[in-house]
Amino acid sequence: MKYLIILVITLISFSNQAQANTTIKLDTDEGYPYKNLINKAQRVELRYVENDHKVTCKVSVQTLHNQYMGKEQTVSAKQFKKQPMAACLTRIKAKQILNML
Repeated sequence: MKYLIILVITLISFSNQAQANTTIKLDTDEGYPYKNLINKAQRVELRYVENDHKVTCKVSVQTLHNQYMGKEQTVSAKQFKKQPMAACLTRIKAKQILNML
């Protein structure tokens, strides 16, 4: 089983408190099209905020010539923990971005 490294930038905020930015690496084995997207793109960022049992997230993909900024998604924490890329970026949109690379 191959694991891929995704650059994850977490945005942690609590109500009216200041935000803290932390960069961590996340291992994932989500497969096609996410694996190919991560391998071909110059940089993939997954930004998220955890609130109780929900996660608000969005994916950013950078290439040499383009940048894709995804729409914010709100998903369950369980779904996000299991497959973070798939939870925050639909398979159809991931394939569309992959075709542009």
